[in-house]
Amino acid sequence: MKKQFLFFTIAASAFLTSCSVSKKNISKAMDINGPSVIQKPTLVDLDVKETKVSGMATAKSNVPMEIVKEVAVKDAIKKANADVLIEQKFETETSGRLNTVTVKGFPATYKNFRPITTEDVELLKVGATQKADICESHKVEQKKKLGFVTGVLIGFGSCVLLLTMLVVAAGG
Repeated sequence: MKKQFLFFTIAASAFLTSCSVSKKNISKAMDINGPSVIQKPTLVDLDVKETKVSGMATAKSNVPMEIVKEVAVKDAIKKANADVLIEQKFETETSGRLNTVTVKGFPATYKNFRPITTEDVELLKVGATQKADICESHKVEQKKKLGFVTGVLIGFGSCVLLLTMLVVAAGG
């Protein structure tokens, strides 16, 4: 009986601790546009492809449309193995509780990174250069039912196992 009780205690503690998973992601960043950092400008050329690429994203209607658009752009950039998408054109569609965004544009890659020179200053004066906007990457929540279902099945199986052990312990 003591062996069965010990086995039951070990199994119960394993069941209770096996479902707790902790995961932390920590990142630190410094704002280089602040007053304490002076940075020399870097110029870069864009190699723009002549063929358009498209990307798509779908999300629930409670997700802001701007985030869905960013995810669609990210999809197009990934498909084209590019750095940016030029002349973005969006098409949006709402169906029930879902928003779908399709984006089309010209993929481009950065090349020829170089520090600014005195010749480049003239380009800046006439507005022939553009400052790149840096956007925070957003992730649209996708359905993750598989993990939930697996957890429920494991929990149910563990409960059946524990009840079986109790019945055996009580009967033996």
